[in-house]
Amino acid sequence: MLDKAHLRGEKVVFRMVGSNIVNTGVVLNVEDDGFWIESQDIVSQHDLAWGPAIAQLKTPVFFVPTSSLMFLIASKE
Repeated sequence: MLDKAHLRGEKVVFRMVGSNIVNTGVVLNVEDDGFWIESQDIVSQHDLAWGPAIAQLKTPVFFVPTSSLMFLIASKE
């Protein structure tokens, strides 16, 4: 398995399976099976559907399973 820990704190670009939308975000934490990502892009896309529920969270963080990613791009530096 590739080590993903170096992505912690990095800005990433990613696309999830079943979506044509490319999102940006910051990896806040890494687990064996996915990433905790802070992404305003995802919040903006779902504002209407999630409405008041998401508005109650100060800074929403999303768990994105590795199996749900089409791709994840990070800077080489």
